[in-house]
Amino acid sequence: MDPHPGGALAWLAQGAAANLLDRLVDRALDGPPLAPAWPRPGKTAAGTVEITVRHHTAAKIRTPVILTLQEDGSRAGTAFPTLLGHTARLALPVGHYLGAALVVNPRRRTLQGIGWSRLTVVTHRTSPVIIPAQRPSAPVILQLGLRKADGTPLFRL
Repeated sequence: MDPHPGGALAWLAQGAAANLLDRLVDRALDGPPLAPAWPRPGKTAAGTVEITVRHHTAAKIRTPVILTLQEDGSRAGTAFPTLLGHTARLALPVGHYLGAALVVNPRRRTLQGIGWSRLTVVTHRTSPVIIPAQRPSAPVILQLGLRKADGTPLFRL
């Protein structure tokens, strides 16, 4: 993993209220997500990226993951629900992105894992990406700014 995930996780924390996280977790558990629409106009050629999130625990239950993608240089991003170990296949405009993943335990509202990876989307090609998620620590959570607007943490560790 890169030493600093940039703003993808901070973007999620700053813009996400508790109900957004609940909806993303519910959508991940309900089944395969709908094909997301990337916010940028599709005038540039598209490529495909296949993102899989791995975690050191072999979960026997369906574990939701909140996957965020942020284009390099952008202050905004897009969040997608998926499941741990499943592969999300996305068509994106060509460019460089930062993908970040939050592995969530929906029963306890705890953060089980966090990870990020840089990815490049190339014209008319499929790029596989694995995001390794590791157990979060309190200093990392504080550094990333994973807090609600009132300053309370989004998740328990």
